Amino acid sequence: MLTSDAFSSVLFLEISALIEPMGYKLVEVSRSDSKATSTLRILCYKGGDGISTEDLEAIYNVIYPRYSVLISRDLELEVSSPGINRNIKDTGEFRVFEGKYVRVYSISRSSYVLGYIRKADDSSLTLSSYLVEDTKEKGDEIIIDYDDISKAKLDYMTEAKEK
Repeated sequence: MLTSDAFSSVLFLEISALIEPMGYKLVEVSRSDSKATSTLRILCYKGGDGISTEDLEAIYNVIYPRYSVLISRDLELEVSSPGINRNIKDTGEFRVFEGKYVRVYSISRSSYVLGYIRKADDSSLTLSSYLVEDTKEKGDEIIIDYDDISKAKLDYMTEAKEK
């Protein structure tokens, strides 16, 4: 099942506030601590042509100075893109990836539903140009409640074929 709380953590909100004015969206952030080191892993997204190494460097250069002072241990910072076939872990990610092609497993249909993310709100996902794989049902738009989704994944290969 997908989580629905990752986008409300204090660390997520802090880092998101730093990079959103730069034109980037935070997808995921995690922190792990060992005796002498803290590791921050940050996944960022930028629409259009995607995120470049220069973009990742710019994000790193904004985040590292701030958190190297705030964290009392040595800081290891990893900044990367979510990847073109990302497994979606949190319902908040659907908003980040609006306009992208996604594949979700619908519990009630016992099938994958494919389509473009047209809209994502607090309780459901709206897919346009959808296809229910098992029944071959096609349509302009379908709304799927988050409670009905057991797993989801960006589907770059299908998106590329359809363009």
